[in-house]
Formats: sequence, structure tokens, C-alpha cells
Amino acid sequence: MSALSAGARARRVPVLACLVGSMLATTSAAVQATERPAGEAPGRHVFQVRMSDEGLRAPAAVPAGPVQLNVSSADGKEHGLEIFQPRRGTPVEQVMRHLRGTSLANPPRQVAEAARRVDREAEFFGGAQVQRDRPVRMSVTLCPGTYRLVDLTQVLQGPARTQKLRVTGNHAACNGPSVRNRGPQATVSLVPTANGPRFRSPDSLPARGAIRFVNATDQGGEMLLQRLRPGATPAQVRTALEQGCTQPRCPFDGPAFGLNGMSAENEATLFGPGGDPVPAPPAPRPPAPRPARYVLMSSAPDIDAGVAQTQLGAWRIVTLR
Repeated sequence: MSALSAGARARRVPVLACLVGSMLATTSAAVQATERPAGEAPGRHVFQVRMSDEGLRAPAAVPAGPVQLNVSSADGKEHGLEIFQPRRGTPVEQVMRHLRGTSLANPPRQVAEAARRVDREAEFFGGAQVQRDRPVRMSVTLCPGTYRLVDLTQVLQGPARTQKLRVTGNHAACNGPSVRNRGPQATVSLVPTANGPRFRSPDSLPARGAIRFVNATDQGGEMLLQRLRPGATPAQVRTALEQGCTQPRCPFDGPAFGLNGMSAENEATLFGPGGDPVPAPPAPRPPAPRPARYVLMSSAPDIDAGVAQTQLGAWRIVTLR
């Protein structure tokens, strides 16, 4: 299972891709919010994750249950947080080694085999694709155990290192799906079809509400959003996602952002994707955004075809209001 870097998606290889050379050191520090800014979800422990080329600044431990992560770029560059857990004691180095083969620059047959290996070796719980001016607030339910955090953009570009995240205690959400699956009304699902994964979603989604993403397929998937230029047509979007595009002919208005790859049957929640970065109190809340069209997409490699899921039709145009 893997995910693409945000930005010009059709011309980039997956973020869950090459791991090259020695490991870079990352810094780790727990930064739990002491005051809850306007717009953050109640009933969740809130932590800050700041990402830069120097490494991750993230909590070393969090309590079990729904955890809200406010993820941002500390150096103004694109970064991609991913949370994963090796299965059955698989060495982390082995998982990372097989991620190398999921690069879409490789032949489809190799990509498919590598993606299947990664699906067997690790479980991914989602993450956040962030940009210079586009932090992401997300919530994910984590149950007791040791997880790994990694900056997928750094993995794509070269050496990178994972960071441990310990989840302690227990929570009712870890004891049954009926508790875990209670969530916001707006739900986006990635579902299997005979022709590959597809998005099932309302035509309109909340620009400053909560969007629950469920990966209902049997493989890795993601939920990224990219704003469209006024007048962009579905045909233009399809061509750009399948063949790539260059400005000014691209139908996209800015880079992609959202929830990075997660394994089959997992879910996470995205908060407020259509708004500006949430200000710290006592700054006033920004005005509500105007309705705009976005494309939902998953460019994770398909485990059967070995190509980006967008090429199989894993995208959908929606309006954020």
C-alpha cells in the first residue's frame, strides 16, 4: 500500500516509494495542545505534528482512542505524514525496502508485487499531506501498541527514518467496530468494483466540517483533494490525472492535500479541508469559504494492475461548501 506525493500528481511517483541510502535523524517532542482552538473536535486528545526537511517534531506517546493530529509544514515545503505498524513482527527495514518497489516509475508488474508485499507486511492508518499554506487536521483511532511515523516526502526524495509512537492505555473504540464507526455525517468511501477502486461520496462536502474517509477496499487507498480551476471539465481532469499536465493547461488550482494512504477497512477523519489554516486564539475565525469544486482522488498503486488508482477511475469531482 502506498500513496502519492501531493502536487502534480500524474507526473510524480508514489510517496510510499524509494528508500535510498542511510537514515536521517529526526527530532521528536510531544506537543499537546493546552487550549483547544476554535474548530477542533471535542472529546479527542489533540497533538501537534510539525514537519520539515530536518525531521518530524511529533509526540512520542499518545493515549489510546481517537487522536487528533494537527499536521503542518514547518519549513514551507510539501511533506507527507504516514502512520503504520509492521504486521506480526516484520522488521521495519523490510517494510521500507519493499516500499521502494511501489514507485510508479517501475514496471506495473513490479509495482503490483511490491504493493502486495507491503499490504501483507504492514498496516497503514492514514496520515496527512500538507503544503506550505495548507495544514491538515485529522483524527484517527489508535489502539495500544507501538506505531511508526514517517515523512513520505522524504522517503520519496531519498534517505528517511521512521519515528516510534507509543499508544498507551485502552479505549472503548478499540473494543468494537460499532463504537469506532460512529462519526460525522459526511462520509467518503473508497469501494471496490470490477474495474478497480471508486469513490462513493455526496456531491457536496463541508468545507469546514468533518469528512470521514473509509477505505472499504481490500487494498491500500487514500483521500486527497485538489481544487479545480473554474470551468475545468471532467475530461480535462481525467486527462491530467492519467497523462499529466503542465501549467497553464492544468485544471488544478493549487496543490493536493488530505489523508495519506491507509490499509483496507481502516478509516480516518479530515477536519476543515476547505478553510484557511486554523488561527490560534484569540484571532478571529476566518470568513466561510465560497463554494469551490475539488477532485477527490487516490493515487495509491493498485495491487492488481500495478498503476495509480486514479488511472483506473479512483477520482470524483465534488463541491466543498
